[in-house]
Amino acid sequence: MVDLALSPTTPGLGVSELADLCSYAEDLGYRHAWLAEVAGPDAFVLAAAIAGRTEMMELGVAVVPAYTRTPAALATAALSVSDLLGGRPFRLGIGSSSEVIVTQWHGTPLAQPVQRVRETVQATKAILNGVNDYQGTLVTTRRFRPAVQGDGPIELWVAGLRPKMLAVAGAVGDGVCLNLMPPRVVPAQLAAVSAGATKEGRSLPAGFGVMARLPVLVTDDPDTARDWLRATFLGPYLAQPVYNNFLQWMGYQEEAQAIASAWEAKDREGVQAAISDSLVGDLTLIGTASQVRSRLDEYGEAGITVAAISVVSAGRFAVEQTLRALAP
Repeated sequence: MVDLALSPTTPGLGVSELADLCSYAEDLGYRHAWLAEVAGPDAFVLAAAIAGRTEMMELGVAVVPAYTRTPAALATAALSVSDLLGGRPFRLGIGSSSEVIVTQWHGTPLAQPVQRVRETVQATKAILNGVNDYQGTLVTTRRFRPAVQGDGPIELWVAGLRPKMLAVAGAVGDGVCLNLMPPRVVPAQLAAVSAGATKEGRSLPAGFGVMARLPVLVTDDPDTARDWLRATFLGPYLAQPVYNNFLQWMGYQEEAQAIASAWEAKDREGVQAAISDSLVGDLTLIGTASQVRSRLDEYGEAGITVAAISVVSAGRFAVEQTLRALAP
């Protein structure tokens, strides 16, 4: 059975409120939280706050872009959070992110993402293991020794969508982070992870984790939820090249092309019209508690070990309602 985790990503809630939400979830029986980093709150600041408000909850971040922090900064941040967790594991997911976040927001070219992620993970892992020199083709660190110690295991996971990046997860990661796919796609993704490990001459470690962030809402009004998702979440996501290409790779070629064309024309209504109810149903878990649980079981059977519930609502009440309905 898939383990349920909270993904504290509710728009409009600040660090303190999201930390309180994790404490609330822990009282309901949730033992994992997977944070995200997009435009805020800062993932490591939020992780520190959650560490202080919870007692048993294990934390992960899915994901931090490989371009926006150096390996030295990533290792220092991970060790700092670990220091607050009192021996609980901390799992740091590293990925390539998107053109909007990396290039437009941070002014950094999204160049050679597969190699950049691989070397960032390797360099960060080297620092965590006490090695203070790493020389890659894109990433270099020399003579850095962190002045903070962790207090528990730190794992580095890799975020991937398609085979090349998934192979990196298999080659150098302690786990893999997935996003926005139906259960039927997961076996092909995991095959790519395994292929990456084999090519590296590596056997995947026992306990290699497979985490997926899943947009979820328990509701008796799925039509309204689907419309809200098209406008606020799925449209902007699926129009970005990295996710639009992923959509095509999964077999939604016509939808991907229609979304990209409408987005290019700045036709937001056209973008939403291109996202059919069927596509929303494939990529999200919307419906009654029993319907959502049934979908979660499908993900578990496909190979997901941790399902991070990202409740698609702008209000805390709806988030708490969904967490109660699905509580372990």
